[in-house]
Amino acid sequence: MGQVTGIVTRVEAGRAHVECGVSNHPACGTCEAGRGCGWQRKNQPRRLEIDAQQGPRTLAPGDQLEVHIDEARLLRAACRLYLPPLAGLLAGPALLRVVGWEQGALPLLGALLGLVAGGFLAWRWTRAGVPMRWQWLGVDGATLSDQS
Repeated sequence: MGQVTGIVTRVEAGRAHVECGVSNHPACGTCEAGRGCGWQRKNQPRRLEIDAQQGPRTLAPGDQLEVHIDEARLLRAACRLYLPPLAGLLAGPALLRVVGWEQGALPLLGALLGLVAGGFLAWRWTRAGVPMRWQWLGVDGATLSDQS
């Protein structure tokens, strides 16, 4: 399970904005080495947005918390994001070839239309995002209570 610690910077409309630093990311060794995912950028904090209320507690600015993301769900979300545009890019010209319309710029137009259709499908499919759990951290970093 991926996890990162951060501090709530603001809460708006039931959503909490959390800033996470590179130095406090214990789950991934590549981030510490500077070769990590695209989320790590030089001299910029990582930001994410989560639901401010889970269970009886509500997050407030200044709260320190630990966010957990299930890696299997994250992988499924990445597949739902990247595979439909790729499939559309490949299927558009293939369908035109089956129909017999493969002259001129039509295959390129078919690829473009397939890419756009796949991108729209991926956007609709991934709008809900990846569910995350968070828990409050105490002053010394000890866990106070688990929220799901």
